[in-house]
Amino acid sequence: VVINSDGLIVTNHHVCKDANRIEIKHYNKEIKNVSIYKYDEVKDILFLQTDDRTLTPIPYGSSSTLRTGQRIYAVGSPEGYENSISEGIVSGFRTDENNVKLIQMTCPITDGSSGGAVLNSKGELIGLSVSGQHEGALYFAIPVNDIYAIIGIETQYTEVSDPFKYYEIGTQANESKNYNDAEVYFSKYLEKFSSDATAYYKRGYARFKLKEYKKAISDFSTVLQTSETSESFFYRGNCYYSLKDYKNALADYNKAIEQEPDNYDIYYNRGYANFRLKNYSEAVSDWQKAVELNPDYKNELDVKIKIAQDEANNKKTK
Repeated sequence: VVINSDGLIVTNHHVCKDANRIEIKHYNKEIKNVSIYKYDEVKDILFLQTDDRTLTPIPYGSSSTLRTGQRIYAVGSPEGYENSISEGIVSGFRTDENNVKLIQMTCPITDGSSGGAVLNSKGELIGLSVSGQHEGALYFAIPVNDIYAIIGIETQYTEVSDPFKYYEIGTQANESKNYNDAEVYFSKYLEKFSSDATAYYKRGYARFKLKEYKKAISDFSTVLQTSETSESFFYRGNCYYSLKDYKNALADYNKAIEQEPDNYDIYYNRGYANFRLKNYSEAVSDWQKAVELNPDYKNELDVKIKIAQDEANNKKTK
């Protein structure tokens, strides 16, 4: 499996264990200048370095977000049939007698498929085929996060001299809902480009999803110093709300609505902030507007509107 555009390749250690010389066949190309870069015999992982810079690396995924039942695909060369694909699901997560973590899967792998890529539905690498027991239909893969941990995950894409890759990986991680990685890579990118407001916004979004609300507020505030976007006000408001700072949440929702008066999600959330602040009439207005803009909210909000109306009436009679 090609790891980066510098010619780094990963396979199983047992594939080359007793070899006197290692050569790689890639489609019709034979690569003979191959050296061992790094390996972990216990985990059955071997990194090979080639001098070929024309190889296309596989897109990066994450094994930390895998779930039982998720659809995956194993790529290999069983019996010499190159680039054969088998389909299956994640059936569990195991630890072997050497305390090595493994993904149990239903994708059939046979002789010749060891060291092949295991992909998610987006075509991203999430593991490396390692072993199988055909009688019991038991097949295993090494999690990709454990593979990259051996060499440092940033080496999957060229050298650190290309910091834009950090932005690219961070964006991909956000899209894959792998928010831990997104935070790490946007932080690395921002070390080089500390004035990039979009990167602060994307890191703030990842931190919001990770419930790191104070850090997210800091990122969104940085964005708002140079660009007052409704999205940044909205998500900073969500952070304040999650911290039970309803006054600041309301202030941010107000700013967001000024810029985006037809966004039903903002009215929906502002309704909750107003309700928490006992601004019941305002909460009713917000939720009614949310339903007007998005009728899908009707069933949920009709009950809340009734409660807020009752609270508003009680407030008037006191």
